[in-house]
Amino acid sequence: MPPTPACQLPADLLCCRTPSDYIAAIVELSSLVVRRQHRLLLHCDFLYRLTPDGRRFQRACDTVHRFTADVVQRRHQALNRLGREAWLKSKQGKTVDFIDILLLAKDEDGQDLSDEDIAAEADTFMFEGHDTTASGLSWVLYNLACHPEYQERCREEIKDLMRDKESEEMEWEDLSQMPFSTMCIKESLRLHPPVTAVSRRCTEDIKLPNGHVIPK
Repeated sequence: MPPTPACQLPADLLCCRTPSDYIAAIVELSSLVVRRQHRLLLHCDFLYRLTPDGRRFQRACDTVHRFTADVVQRRHQALNRLGREAWLKSKQGKTVDFIDILLLAKDEDGQDLSDEDIAAEADTFMFEGHDTTASGLSWVLYNLACHPEYQERCREEIKDLMRDKESEEMEWEDLSQMPFSTMCIKESLRLHPPVTAVSRRCTEDIKLPNGHVIPK
C-alpha cells in the first residue's frame, strides 16, 4: 500500500496538550529500547519483565496501545456511520491523514484492514517514522552539498519534470520519473543508514554461483 504525499499524522494522535501522554510514552519507549540493547542480560524477556525498566516499558506500551486503539475505533465508527462514499466526499479539499489512508486500504486479498492492523501501523509510524526520516533527509542534503555536481543534476532532473506541469507541487506518480535523484537518495541511505542494525532470515534455499547452498 503506497503512501500519499498529502499524508500526515492524525490530529487525534497529536493531542492539543503538549506533551501528551501518548507522545511522552513514545519518547520513553524509544529511550528504554536503546538502553535495553546495551544490556545483554535484559535481552531475555523473562528477566526484563522483572526489572523496573521492564515494568516502565509495559506501562508505556499499554498507554500507546490504548490511545491508538481508541482513535482507530472512533474513526472506524465514523466511517461505518457515513459510508465509504460519503466519507471520501467529506475529505475532499482536506489533507488526508495516515489513519484515513489505512481505513480505506485493502490487503492483498481485497479485505479491509482490521482495527488491530491499523493500530499497529499507526504505532509503528509514530515510533519509527520521525527520527529515522529526519536523519535520512539530513544525510541526503549533506551528501548532495558535498557533491555539487550531483546536486545540480538532481535539480535539473526535477526542473525538467516540473516544467510543463500546471501544479507547482510534486505528486506521488512523479517520483518514478526521478531516476537519478532516487539513486542519490539510495546511495546516501547506504552510506549513512538511519537504522544500522539489519537482520535477515532465509525463507528459501539460496544457491550461490560456486554451488554452495544457504539453507532455509
